[in-house]
Amino acid sequence: MAGDKQPVRVAILTGAAGGIGQATALTLAREGWRLILTDRDEVRLSALRSAILDAGADVSFVAGDVSQEQDVARFVRHAVELHGRLDGFVCNAGIPGVVRPLVDYPGDVFRRVLEVNVSGTFHCLQQGLPALLASGGGSFVAMGSTSSIRGRANLAAYVASKHAVLGLVRTAALEHVGSGVRVNAVLPGPTQTAMIDAIDGMAAELPHGGRAIQRAVASPRGSPQDVANTVAFLLSPMASHMNGSALIVDGGSTLA
Repeated sequence: MAGDKQPVRVAILTGAAGGIGQATALTLAREGWRLILTDRDEVRLSALRSAILDAGADVSFVAGDVSQEQDVARFVRHAVELHGRLDGFVCNAGIPGVVRPLVDYPGDVFRRVLEVNVSGTFHCLQQGLPALLASGGGSFVAMGSTSSIRGRANLAAYVASKHAVLGLVRTAALEHVGSGVRVNAVLPGPTQTAMIDAIDGMAAELPHGGRAIQRAVASPRGSPQDVANTVAFLLSPMASHMNGSALIVDGGSTLA
C-alpha cells in the first residue's frame, strides 16, 4: 500500500574506503540500506560517509582493523546498539601483499596478508553470523577473487588467502543451511582499483617471472560497480536460494 514503510535493513561493510568498498556503499545506500562503514583509513571513510549523508541515506562509520577480533566485535556491537538488528554483512577488506616469487616471498608479509584476508574473514563470520541469526536471518557476503579458484605466479600470499576465504564461506554456508542466514562469495577478476594498479606496478619491476601476472592485470578490467551490483544482488531477497555460492565477476577471463 502507498505510504507503507520499507523494512529497516542494516548492513556492515568492511574495507569501505577502497574502490570496490566505495562503489558497494553507494549502491547499497541507493537501495535503502542503513550502513555501518568500516576501514582502517579514517580520513577516506569520513569523506565517503559525508557523500552518502548528502545523498540522504543513513550511515555511520567505525574505524578499525578486521585482523583484530576486538575491532570486528565493536563493528557488530555498534550496528546492533544503533539499529537493533543486523541484516547484511559484506566482508570486503583485503590486502594484496607483494609480487615476488614464492621462494623469495617475505615471511612477515605473507603472515600479514593471511591476518587481514583470512583471519579477518574468520572474525567477521564469527562475530557477524550470530547477529544475523538474532535478527531472524540475513546475508553474509565475503569478497574472494578469481584467485580463489586459480593460481597466479608471484602472488603466493594473496592466492593462498583467497582460496582460504572461499573455504571459510563454504564451511559457514553448510553450517547455516535452513537457519535463514546465507553465506556467499563474490570472486572479482582484475578490477579498476588502486589495488590492481599496485599489483601491476610491482609486477612491472620483476624480470621475466612477472610476465604471467602482467598479462593477467593487463586483461580487460571490470569496474568496481560491476562487483558492487553483484554484492547487492546477494544481499537481496532475489538471492534467497543462494547459499555457498561463488559468483565470478571477471568478464570471462577465467575461461581462457
